[in-house]
Amino acid sequence: MESPIITRDNIRIDIADEIMRFALKLGAVLSPLIGIWAVSCLIAGLITVGPLQMVTGYFTAITGF
Repeated sequence: MESPIITRDNIRIDIADEIMRFALKLGAVLSPLIGIWAVSCLIAGLITVGPLQMVTGYFTAITGF
């Protein structure tokens, strides 16, 4: 006859470690989504105003002239 073995172990959970793991996983998931969104916005801008106007607007935004 087999009997189950019952153990009483104290398990310590470090909440700061769990939060850091969750934040790392969340960042790993959101980073590609943000990159895809940025590329789609860039393509939409190129289609709307054209590449020359995009470059001109970029330099105007940086220099202020």
